Amino acid sequence: MTRLLTLSILLLSAVAFCDERETIRDASGRVVGTATTRGNKTIYRDATGKTTGTATTEGNRTIYRDATGKTVGTATESGTRTTYRDASGKTIGTATESGNRTTYRDATGKTSGTATTSGNGTTYRDSTGKTVGTKK
Repeated sequence: MTRLLTLSILLLSAVAFCDERETIRDASGRVVGTATTRGNKTIYRDATGKTTGTATTEGNRTIYRDATGKTVGTATESGTRTTYRDASGKTIGTATESGNRTTYRDATGKTSGTATTSGNGTTYRDSTGKTVGTKK
């Protein structure tokens, strides 16, 4: 459960700063959802269009909420590093940007995945290098 929450928050954060509607796909290329940003708020929807959560950014902090509005986590940016915390404030992971690549680490510091931006899209890979999704 913790790993799923961690991965969800990391992936959600990766699309939290998009300017418009973006499509999120799984490794097979199937659409699994969208992210639509208006101002400082991003709304996430599943493939059927049902709202699954939101992200609201204020300054260097983003608050993630589920479909009912309950806070499920936060992300705080400092330079090229973002720290992710669950709803209770416990650190669950980090992301560090370097060029066009972001490396995600779990709370213990172990690499849990990467995101590489090329052109107008991003490819997400797990810790073994296997593609787990894309965003355009």
